Amino acid sequence: MEYRSDFIEREIQKIILLIRNLMANLGEEGNVNLKALDQELKEKLDFGFFEIFELSNEDLKKKINGVDVLILEELLRVLYKITIQNVTHLKSNTLKRVSLQIIDEIENKSSVYSFERQQIKNYFKSE
Repeated sequence: MEYRSDFIEREIQKIILLIRNLMANLGEEGNVNLKALDQELKEKLDFGFFEIFELSNEDLKKKINGVDVLILEELLRVLYKITIQNVTHLKSNTLKRVSLQIIDEIENKSSVYSFERQQIKNYFKSE
């Protein structure tokens, strides 16, 4: 049982590292590789990056229900940075809807308050 827990923890860390590397590249013009994130999420989770924008609120909630809070928080940071830097063709309403849904899921799962998360939530609610 301990081995399985360690394996899951390592997989979570791998996904978080991938997302953080993507975020670092978002600041460099021309190095945005959302397709790599999409492929990695498809391999590790039950959905891809671009797929979450096509889902209804109910389907999105079902997809992200089993995802670890740390992964959701990193994914939220990517969405926030993408929105601020306007580096994708996705509609702002879609980004806003998905981001707020992810925030709701994080807040339902986590008892930890985050000022950063609150700031991102306020940003998307004001848009």
